[in-house]
Amino acid sequence: MAHPYGVTVDLEGILQGVGFRPTIQRLAACAGLAGWVQNRSGTVRIVLGGEREALERFLAELPERLPPRARLERLRRGPLRAWDGEPLPFPFEIRESERDAVQKVSIPADLATCPRCREELFDPASRYHGYPFTTCTDCGPRYTVVDSMPYDRERTALASFVLCDACRAEYEDPASRRFHAESIACPDCGPQVALVEGGRTVATRAAAIRRARALLSRGAIVAVKGLGGFLLAVDARDRGAIARLRERKRRPHKPLAVMFRSRAVLERFCVVPEAACELLEGSIAPIVLLAPRSGVDDPLPVDLLAPDNGELGAMLPTTPLHLLLFAPVGDDPLPPFEALVMTSGNRRAEPIAIDESEAFERLDGIADAFLVHDRPIRLRCDDSLVALQAGRPQVWRRARGYAPEALRLARPLERCVLALGAEVKSAIAVGSGREVVLSPHVGDLETPEALDGLEIVVERLPRFLDRRPEVIAVDLHPDMHSTRLGRRLAAGRGLPVVPVQHHAAHAAAALAESGRERALALVFDGTGLGTDGAIWGAEAIEVARDGSWRRLATFAPVPLPGGDAAVREPVRQLVARWVDAGIAVDERHAARLGCSAEELRVWTLQVRRRIRCPMTHAAGRLFDAFAAALGVAPRPVTWEAQAPVRLEVLAGRARSGGPGPVPFELRERGGLLQVDWRPAFVRLFELAPRRPDPAGWARALHEGVAAACLAMARYAGEHGAPSQVLLTGGVFANRLLTAMTLERLGEAGFSVDLPREVPPNDGGIALGQVLIAGGAAACASPSP
Repeated sequence: MAHPYGVTVDLEGILQGVGFRPTIQRLAACAGLAGWVQNRSGTVRIVLGGEREALERFLAELPERLPPRARLERLRRGPLRAWDGEPLPFPFEIRESERDAVQKVSIPADLATCPRCREELFDPASRYHGYPFTTCTDCGPRYTVVDSMPYDRERTALASFVLCDACRAEYEDPASRRFHAESIACPDCGPQVALVEGGRTVATRAAAIRRARALLSRGAIVAVKGLGGFLLAVDARDRGAIARLRERKRRPHKPLAVMFRSRAVLERFCVVPEAACELLEGSIAPIVLLAPRSGVDDPLPVDLLAPDNGELGAMLPTTPLHLLLFAPVGDDPLPPFEALVMTSGNRRAEPIAIDESEAFERLDGIADAFLVHDRPIRLRCDDSLVALQAGRPQVWRRARGYAPEALRLARPLERCVLALGAEVKSAIAVGSGREVVLSPHVGDLETPEALDGLEIVVERLPRFLDRRPEVIAVDLHPDMHSTRLGRRLAAGRGLPVVPVQHHAAHAAAALAESGRERALALVFDGTGLGTDGAIWGAEAIEVARDGSWRRLATFAPVPLPGGDAAVREPVRQLVARWVDAGIAVDERHAARLGCSAEELRVWTLQVRRRIRCPMTHAAGRLFDAFAAALGVAPRPVTWEAQAPVRLEVLAGRARSGGPGPVPFELRERGGLLQVDWRPAFVRLFELAPRRPDPAGWARALHEGVAAACLAMARYAGEHGAPSQVLLTGGVFANRLLTAMTLERLGEAGFSVDLPREVPPNDGGIALGQVLIAGGAAACASPSP
């Protein structure tokens, strides 16, 4: 076909694995254009031929006609000129993928089942009826099945599943939504499920799902292999099953995620804001924290599902297999489940299991049966967790649906950086050029299995992205497992190591997402080694795009008797606060504190003589001690932030007209403002015999910390810091505190940003490490 004009276009962004090439072919065909589209290692090239007017219109309209999950970050077009090259194919075609000399890899995260695949799943007339692995270009696995780029079926875990004639026809049909859907599969040629009990396979295909449903209805715990790993499932209405799951998993209090059959069922049990609905029903489909609805006739046992915070981590089915576990298909006689607990398939502090042998070994004694399948999981990926902060979503765990999509940088990094993150809520990052890719959530590095999981991600993610790190960034703390691993890797590869202070990394990560040139970050968390050897954690840090930073304000340091032991037992921290304030604490107070007289004597001695008693500035420890004073801190705590979470819930019950903000003092030492909380603890001690209102005083602490934030921001402003403020660190997951702080700062004329797509907790640390270690002028722009 004659084509008087032609143009070549190269595009970058999330364009592979989202149906981009089929969309381009359909659009070009409708426009009557010749040419071809081709995946490269991380870009897509389009060559078009036709009339000048048609070409200009096509290119102008292209950014508005992308598939739902595509994200166009850069479009480079050559000149539109009279075509003198070889004739272009007509009709427009999709060419085989090709590797670029320099890869710019960007692949989408796994996508939840789309509405049309859901309809086919329950349509008896569809060839996908009841098939647990139906997908199309709008949904299904991506990251968890890919082996290498470009993203084509032969480079995924589905390569061994040869397409049948029917699937091949759909794959090659431009009119089909499975046109070039690399994860396409059907009952005749795709993966299959099986149920394993007692070490042997007892059922396969539809019978396996029916058997799993029957076991769940009888109170069994079933390990279910999902997109990115195993989940442990029980009937969310069965109190006995939930109690057994907690006992076997050794998870007595930490909240359990609940998957609901549909939005309609979810809205019966929970209050679901529209912003949460959009997330839950979208392709990301994370876990979202929601308040239970009051007045429900037959409510779920929230006291067992979330005993500390009273909120449900709610989600909707994300795969066809999940959907089939809820609703009967064919001759299944059981009624649909309304809700199933779907918690991570692991023991405490371990990463989720991803293959059968791992699951059989590590979940032995927890699961009664295993619903497995033969589609391999290449890369581990947990469920994402989102909360609504100030009415908008904030990611608390970045995993399925978000990772590994890249953050785009306003300016390039000076070198390729591998950042190892932190010890808790571990995630790593790879930064190169104008992009930083955060890995999915790895977890807490407390066990050998967790460390193995970290090493796997550290080895695979740079290889997956075809990046060779030139520097390794680690936390300043030398004893973190991630720091040790980073130093070992650097020594083996002859690379430099850049230690990055923990809270500076938090500040840089928040600045990156905000897109600002410079800001004041209030970084509140539980721990982090400071440059002076103390434990920081309530920091006002001015941070700039070039990676420079300075500390301007903090909380006054207090003793932490026993170090980590005091974190596990907040009552130790309360005793330390009182002793540090000059209060005489003796055996008469032991019963009130829930400890022995001997323990009280030892802790007091530790504080007075500074024996195994590091000093801490951390805001998280302030909340711990206050929780102990008000009688809501367990001994020991069984999950991170348990005491502060209980304190936040208690504060939410306070009546109006309470005591007002707790008192504190401000002092300046060496150019650093310090907030001293001793007056608050003296006041609490004085009021103790009169049994002060716990809820009112819990709220008073929140009001006091918000007031301290304003004092810190004002002091920083007087010393040259900008009026743009960022709130980050795990303590600002406290939504009551965040709301109070936003209100105070806003009324005082400060402009305040919160992290949204990068976790404010340690899950976002690696991004900040990349930006500081990667050199000047790097700053991430907000995601669209």
